[in-house]
Amino acid sequence: MQALKGGPGRGRYLVSGGDSEKLIEFIDQASEDPSVSLLDTIGPQQSPHTAVFDMPHDTAATLAQRFKNDGSLKIEPDSPLSLFSSWQQ
Repeated sequence: MQALKGGPGRGRYLVSGGDSEKLIEFIDQASEDPSVSLLDTIGPQQSPHTAVFDMPHDTAATLAQRFKNDGSLKIEPDSPLSLFSSWQQ
């Protein structure tokens, strides 16, 4: 996984982890920050494994460092998927 770089602007980011309780706790904490918006969760409603957020790039970079230090969650850019994105002619 590449290191996230801060900077101006916003983006969509995936926050995930093997412990859904830690993810739910993070979602609850993030709801207190008006610059961070929860867009969706993936997985069972009571135990999601991934959350999709819109947030400033600087916030994502700060979270990436925090998650790296404690090892509980990971964050990465949400890249659009395409059926033929890796298909070359």
